[in-house]
This record gives sequence, structure tokens and C-alpha cells, in this order.
Amino acid sequence: MKVRTPLSQGWTLRLNTDRHTPEEAPPGLLGTTVPAQVPGCVHTDLMAAGLLADPFLDRNETQVAWVGRADWTYAAALPRRDSAFDRAELVFDGLDTVAAVSVAGRPLGRTRNMHRSYRFDVIEALTDGPAPLETTFTSAHAEAEAVRAALGERPNSYPEPFDFTAFGDVRREFLVADGDGLAGGALRLRGP
Repeated sequence: MKVRTPLSQGWTLRLNTDRHTPEEAPPGLLGTTVPAQVPGCVHTDLMAAGLLADPFLDRNETQVAWVGRADWTYAAALPRRDSAFDRAELVFDGLDTVAAVSVAGRPLGRTRNMHRSYRFDVIEALTDGPAPLETTFTSAHAEAEAVRAALGERPNSYPEPFDFTAFGDVRREFLVADGDGLAGGALRLRGP
């Protein structure tokens, strides 16, 4: 028997300040969570919460550029463990882009490619109650800068470290390239 449970409800988003806190972040965002849509992205979730101006209007794109340089955490709860199943996979249709996934504080894996799906075995991480799921996105800018620091400078036509990423179409506008979003996912259970 197979059961597929879409994970499109009950998500929240928070600014992850473990690495740094952007100066431009609205004070109302610090230490709080906002409802999140999955599939979705940080920009639209912040806009829906009234914390971000529409980046496509006027010169707002430059005012919201800090969003792409920040780290973000999406959180939800996985259902409790069901003993009728001997396998449980957490499946992401896309994670944009550099992310760490954990369930109940247990790291499941890291990602660096938004153009593929990811599967994680979570049978051992599920508990008798809801298991907290967190997906923490590292800024693609920060990741590219870390790779540039490790590899050294390379010829680059752009002022940003785009050439140091393997993230899809890296020459597109920052608003799009900043990513930090979930393309959707599901919990798939298999049993006898």
C-alpha cells in the first residue's frame, strides 16, 4: 500500500539570523514567523504579510535586495508515525537553491540544485506526535561568495559572484535568482 500526503499546508517562514541579520530587515520580522505558501517563495510570503513592497513596482527592487542576501527557514510539521508503514520518504519537487533539511532536529541532507527533486528517508525521524520539519535556505549570494573565496578570483563581467555558482540560469535578475523557495513536496508512505 502507498499513501501520498501533500505538504502544502501549515508552513511558516522566518528570517534565519544564525549567520547574520540584514540591516534592512523590517523590525517586525525579527524573531517572528509569517504564514507561508508552498509552493511559493520568500518574496511573495513577505508581501502577503505586508512586510515587503512589491519589487516589480517603481524602484522597489533595489529596496528589497536584502531578501536575497538573507537566510530563511520554512517550517511545518510532519504527521505522526504510522506503524502500518515500513517506509516514509519526504519528497521535495524543488528547493531553490542552497538548503539544509531536518526533521525533529535531525539533519536529513543539504541541497545545491534547484533543477531536481530530492528524497529523504524519514521513517526513523517520525515520532508519535507531529515531527517538526525545517528547511533552511542559505543565501545563494553567500554560497557563491564562499565558493569564490575557496577557488580564488575568476574573470567576471558582473559585479556579483555569479560565475561561482552552479545554480541554473545565474545571469538573470537578482529578484528571480535569489530563489529561496519551495516548489512543493509530499510525504510518501509505503507498507506491506
